[in-house]
Amino acid sequence: MSTELEAIIRSAIAQEELSHDFYKRLAGLVSQPETKNTLEYLAKEELEHKAFLQSCFTPDGCTLAGEARNVHLAELLEAPAISAGMTIKEALTIAAKREEGAYRFYQALASLQPPGEVQAFLNKMAKVELQHKEKVEYLYDNVAFPEVW
Repeated sequence: MSTELEAIIRSAIAQEELSHDFYKRLAGLVSQPETKNTLEYLAKEELEHKAFLQSCFTPDGCTLAGEARNVHLAELLEAPAISAGMTIKEALTIAAKREEGAYRFYQALASLQPPGEVQAFLNKMAKVELQHKEKVEYLYDNVAFPEVW
């Protein structure tokens, strides 16, 4: 593993830690128990993403399981202002937009790299973030459109 790739992985780990802290702070801010529980769940998910990235430094590496579909729901949503009275739907909208941003970030970085291990890793991270986005969009769907379920 090159030092450049190692630095990128460490940066990605730091981003997951920031996301964890973001969701924990939001959970501490909101007053609705359902919203708080969902944000705490998302914070826990970010720790799992961090563990995935840390596995990149093991002999087995970080293997991505499954493929995500981009249903482009987050792209249609507008993030509300953060407030103590946020509903679960608003919190999930913020989370979906955050995951969309991370997905686009890694996609853009990968497109700037020549073929090789760095580009391959950045493409893998874009797929990981797309999986996160898909999960949050699924949660949003269940909250925003309960009559469908």
